[in-house]
Amino acid sequence: MAILNKGTTYASGDNVTAANLNTLVDSATFKTGSNEATDNSTLQVHSDGYLMVKDGGISSSKLAAGAVDSAIGSGAITSTQLATNSVTSSQIANDAVTSAEIASNAVTSAKIADNAITSAKISDTDTQFLVDDTSTQKKVVINEAGADVDFRVEGDTDANLLVCDATNDAIGIGGAPGSTFKLNVNSSTANIANFETAATSSALFIRSTNTSATSAILQLVAQASGGSSYTQNCNIDLNATNNTLQTAFGTGDGVGVVLRNSNGGPGSETGAYYAVSDNKTTLGISSNRWSVVYAGTGSINTSDRNLKEEIQDLSDAELRVAQACKGLVKKFKFKGGTRKHIGVIAQDVRDAFSAEGLDAHEYGLFCSDTWTDEDTEEEVTQLGIRYEELLAFIITAL
Repeated sequence: MAILNKGTTYASGDNVTAANLNTLVDSATFKTGSNEATDNSTLQVHSDGYLMVKDGGISSSKLAAGAVDSAIGSGAITSTQLATNSVTSSQIANDAVTSAEIASNAVTSAKIADNAITSAKISDTDTQFLVDDTSTQKKVVINEAGADVDFRVEGDTDANLLVCDATNDAIGIGGAPGSTFKLNVNSSTANIANFETAATSSALFIRSTNTSATSAILQLVAQASGGSSYTQNCNIDLNATNNTLQTAFGTGDGVGVVLRNSNGGPGSETGAYYAVSDNKTTLGISSNRWSVVYAGTGSINTSDRNLKEEIQDLSDAELRVAQACKGLVKKFKFKGGTRKHIGVIAQDVRDAFSAEGLDAHEYGLFCSDTWTDEDTEEEVTQLGIRYEELLAFIITAL
């Protein structure tokens, strides 16, 4: 099968010369077309007359296994040349895929293995979660940029086990903190907190840097039974200006005490321990008495005329009671005691008043208190004497 077209055709009897032969060869061309030297699908004749491979002329069926390796030009293979799923993990070299090769949002949670992401892989800028390894003591910082973003930790049954409120810069345990407190703890099923330490320092240390006169360090409030208002409270206030510690109880009735370390209170006492309001606080009660009260001088009873009314001389009957009381002075021991005491028996004083038709309960020198015993739940009545008044009473009989 001829693959060339003759450049010159000679007739029978023509002379064959060197020049004619050269012309014949030089002017010959390749045949093109079906079943010819080139079919214009794989090979084609260049304009200069030589054969060349057409673009796309060699198909995969013409390539032997392993025939093409480093001969592929840079950038010659693009995504259109790769069949779907043709590149597997075995074809990808270690560290070959960088962030530039990963499309945005291409990696989802399903593609991340359990425990694959450590703190070192978390960006401080994107997550606001900082693990600081530069200091001697490692620390974790959440919301390093100070964004207005809350976060919450749930427990097994408590959805608000820990709530960090970025808007109010506050923390809530057992509920949202709100805007009133920096720390708000709420529980309806368990004790609020337990503070315990084996160290020599305080288990609980509370300090206020507010030096105003009404600075409240600690306030304890109990809700009234069956209501929503808070009516029972205990305030513990520290006044840094006057160096006082004040405790107040109740609902504003002035019951409480003040411990003062310097001048500035009523009468400018130094180191005074006194009631919050005048003549409203009792030291001890009939069922819970102080055993001994030590004093450098003694107690002072108010005797100002301006505070008294119905000032009268003693009646004859009262003078006879005073005379009778002078004879009621006895010596005795208290049950369980060892020392002898001098005084009167309250029942005898009461009877002396009754003998003159007078009621001892109407006089301040005689005291009678009744309460229910906490152990036996029985009603107990106990009588007492104000000896400073009894002494003044007996003096009138001298």
